Amino acid sequence: MIRRERRKSHFSQIPNITLRDANLSNSAFRLLMYMLSMSDDWIFRNSKIAKDLGHNARWVSNNIRELEKAGYITRNKKRNERGQIVEWERILHEVPHVAKGTSGKR
Repeated sequence: MIRRERRKSHFSQIPNITLRDANLSNSAFRLLMYMLSMSDDWIFRNSKIAKDLGHNARWVSNNIRELEKAGYITRNKKRNERGQIVEWERILHEVPHVAKGTSGKR
C-alpha cells in the first residue's frame, strides 16, 4: 500500500515513462529529475546546476550529453541577422523527444 500526501504546491508531476526509463544512468536520471522540478521558464546553466547538486561542470556536461542522446534535451540554433549562430537554446522535454527526420530509435 502507498499512502500519498495531498499537495497543493511545491511538487512536480513527472510522467511514469520518464520515471521508469531504465536506459538512463543514475547520474543522468538524477540530473533529469532536478531539471524537471524547475519552473517552465527556468534557464539552466551548467555552473548553477553543478553547485546545486554538489558536482563539477564536467559531471553536468557529461550527463546533459547523455540526456541529449536519450532525447530529453534538444538544442536549437539561434542565429543573428547575418545567419551566424550566436547561441544554442536547450529545451528540456518530459518524455524523450524524437527529432524530425530521425528513425525514432534510441
